[in-house]
Amino acid sequence: MKKLSLLTSALIVAASFTFTVPAMAQVTLTDADRARIEERKARKTQLPGERVGRGVTKAIELYNEEKVDEALKVLLETRGSGDFDNAFLARFMGTIYAQKGEYAQAIRYLEQALKTDLLSYADHSASLRLVADLQLQGEKFNEAAASYEALIRFTGENDPDVYLRIANAYMLSQQHAKALPFADAAIRYSKEPNKSHYILKMGAHYELKQYPKAIETAETMVQLFPEERQYWIYLGQFYTLVEDYQKSLSTYQIAYNNGFLESESDLRMLGQLYSNNNIPYKAAAIYEKYMKSGKIKKDRNMLTAVASNFQAAREFAKAAEYYGELAKLTNEAEPLRRQGYAFLNIQKYNDALRAFEASLAIDSRNAGRIHMSMVDAHLALGQIREAYRALQKAKDDPATARQTRGMESYIRDKARIKNVTL
Repeated sequence: MKKLSLLTSALIVAASFTFTVPAMAQVTLTDADRARIEERKARKTQLPGERVGRGVTKAIELYNEEKVDEALKVLLETRGSGDFDNAFLARFMGTIYAQKGEYAQAIRYLEQALKTDLLSYADHSASLRLVADLQLQGEKFNEAAASYEALIRFTGENDPDVYLRIANAYMLSQQHAKALPFADAAIRYSKEPNKSHYILKMGAHYELKQYPKAIETAETMVQLFPEERQYWIYLGQFYTLVEDYQKSLSTYQIAYNNGFLESESDLRMLGQLYSNNNIPYKAAAIYEKYMKSGKIKKDRNMLTAVASNFQAAREFAKAAEYYGELAKLTNEAEPLRRQGYAFLNIQKYNDALRAFEASLAIDSRNAGRIHMSMVDAHLALGQIREAYRALQKAKDDPATARQTRGMESYIRDKARIKNVTL
């Protein structure tokens, strides 16, 4: 689930300024708010005085020539003849400071302009939005959320993009529960389904460990945006969080059939899900296919997984092959012992004996069990004397000493019948 641990950072990138967010609550407007909105829209547009008009025009010319400091100097030296002129100037200065990246200064001048409530409807709403954007960029998340809400109250518009920004501010400040209603509002008021809204909503539920809700959101996402490979992977991973491995496998199978599983971790997960759902042959086949293609690294863990899944599927020849590869890679006794058992199951007794001998040469800690298996191989080959010798060695191991008693009398009887001297 490593991918899930990176989910929040992916969400924050996806839910940046130009996107929209999911929320079920909206900013509530009072009758007074609505009356004020109508009054502001109907208010007659004011024009700045001649002196301010000249100063702003000159500043714009300098700004367009990329002479930003000179433009600011002109505005700072310009004096208005009244509150509206000063608000008009402050808005321009705030905007230029914002372009320079001097956010604190920009916010100071913009708030000064907004305080008068004399700007035109369009300028006032644009200034409110810019203040909120700058606060968000400056990581003043609670202030940004409040400013965006003030923007909605000022305009009276249920703008999904503004709701997204509020939700994003709360996500960035780790206030995931507060983000959710605004994410839902963005979804509700968006004309078309927006991927970013759902990503943010899913992420908030995930961070709150509300996995069933995260699953519901991800299920909606794959229906609305079936071409998005990552959404299928998120859904499959969420199912594993609630231990619904069957649904997780079904989701990964759909993703695989559509060519959405590209990374090594995705392909390993598919194999693991087949194994968890007791479909070992498919698990081994997926691992084998992509190990051969190079998409999955051939290492100890993968060779073990391939071999053990082939063995669970009773594909003993394949299991023996991969236990052999594992033994070459690790130079350990255990893969050779397992290879011997696989050979026994397909009646390749000489191969089994060679594997058992090689295992004992490296590590004799399982000597009793291995010698008992060698007894079976020798008997199958009609090698009664060799079977008896192997039995005596198994007898020396306390772990298998009792097991040898009945077998010893059986071998003695067999030797007498076959006239073999032990």
